[in-house]
Amino acid sequence: MIIKFERYLSSIARANGLGDNIEWLFYPGMLQDSWGKWWDDFGLRHAAHEGIDICFFRTCSYKARPNEIKRLNKNTNVPAMDKGIVLNIVDDFLGQSLVMAKEEVESDFPEPIFVYSHLEIRKGIVPGCRVEKEEILGQVFDTNKKLSKLFPHLHLSCIELKEKTPLENLNWNLFSDRGKVNLINPVFI
Repeated sequence: MIIKFERYLSSIARANGLGDNIEWLFYPGMLQDSWGKWWDDFGLRHAAHEGIDICFFRTCSYKARPNEIKRLNKNTNVPAMDKGIVLNIVDDFLGQSLVMAKEEVESDFPEPIFVYSHLEIRKGIVPGCRVEKEEILGQVFDTNKKLSKLFPHLHLSCIELKEKTPLENLNWNLFSDRGKVNLINPVFI
């Protein structure tokens, strides 16, 4: 449901004091299933993109300079899209990924799951803990620490597992394995 995703983008703006009149900008390489890069040489990725990258925005108000594009920075707070339970926290190539289910998990086969990636996870957020809607999960990771050519950004994926998977195996390698996961476009949840 596009409205829910728009509400989530608004919660990111609120959590960071960006104001109410924000226009989020998405370039083709930032969208799910894109093969193109939105950074560096704008070439091709090694695999299709498994989520949405949230980075660029502009303020739509009379006080802002027209068409001034801004971007998230390393201190950007990342709120939870919905209440749920943290299933796993794993390292990714630009920080950490937090894997979360919307509802309480009674087995090791949750569906669907959300993956918030390229973060620095807030202290106290650990696997098994419950989080509330819009609770701050952490901050966007400082990509300069990895000498990356990517700007700091939030990568958001929504995944449905095709088979029973132990929680400790919910990691970055699994997220891009189309044989084991179905990708759900977060814009349409």
